[in-house]
Amino acid sequence: MPAQISISIIVPIYNVEPYLNECLESLVNQNINNYEVILVNDGSTDNSPDIAKNFSVLHPDIFKFFTKENGGLSDARNYGLDKAQGEFIAFLDSDDYVSPNMLSILHNATQYKADIICFGMSEVSENGAYLRGIPANSKISSGTYTLSECDNLISSSLPNACNKLFKKALFTANSIIFPKGLWYEDLAVIPQLFYFANKITYIEDELYFYRKREGAITKTFSLKVMDIYPILTKISDFFETHTKYKNAQHELNTWYINLTSITLARFSAVTNTKEKKSALKELEIEIKNRFPNPLNIFNCSYSKPQYKIFVLLVRLGLTKLTAIAIKKLVKMKVIKI
Repeated sequence: MPAQISISIIVPIYNVEPYLNECLESLVNQNINNYEVILVNDGSTDNSPDIAKNFSVLHPDIFKFFTKENGGLSDARNYGLDKAQGEFIAFLDSDDYVSPNMLSILHNATQYKADIICFGMSEVSENGAYLRGIPANSKISSGTYTLSECDNLISSSLPNACNKLFKKALFTANSIIFPKGLWYEDLAVIPQLFYFANKITYIEDELYFYRKREGAITKTFSLKVMDIYPILTKISDFFETHTKYKNAQHELNTWYINLTSITLARFSAVTNTKEKKSALKELEIEIKNRFPNPLNIFNCSYSKPQYKIFVLLVRLGLTKLTAIAIKKLVKMKVIKI
């Protein structure tokens, strides 16, 4: 009788032919045997489906191959969630790869009885050269916590889905899905999952290798960066109806400040157009609505001081000047995007 599936890894696939072999090879030799890999071909037009299908033929006990019409990353993840049989869920982007002992470490960490296990990431170049380590949380050390034990547990954690192991029941029992068609889809669901988690465990191991690609969303500059405000609205709406987390507004203010600053930095690479001017005005309106009292920028968030100053200037109507200043800081490499 086959072992019960403990962990399901969902891998959305879309036109990643140069990277897919390395991604899937990293999942073949994991040193546990009760896991599955859900391969979701999201309408690829290159040879990615053939590569993925070949892995499912060579390793049918591990890989399950599915194909669907193109719907984007969120849609592919949601599709994979429906197919997954594991008690726990992990996500792997198909241009990245993982440590050969990732699943054994995570499986051992389930002894802490947490609903979410967070781990470190290694950022690597397109060719796989190590660039830097990224901890799971910028404020706290390894351990197991509840949401009420730390003032800013969510906003100090990486908002990525790929550096976490989740109890599948968090998604299914609470009807949580990734929002289709929007950038920053991880940020839309992570606060909800943390809210419903009984405990969250953090480990220091860098188990996930994030490939810094020129074509990735974080390096592709367009007015889609404004998707961050519909996402923040979704989080705000969620916490208005789920009020047991008393620190939610501080966390929200932190995201508004941090992500507005990052959005302004990303705008530095967007060509000046009427659309960009309109987007900057919309950004200013979002900040004025969020912070009717400008003092709350400083009193009610956990953001870096420079981010608070940037957003205060926006709140005071100096958005164009702030954007110019941030553009210069980006050019000087004081701020990275």
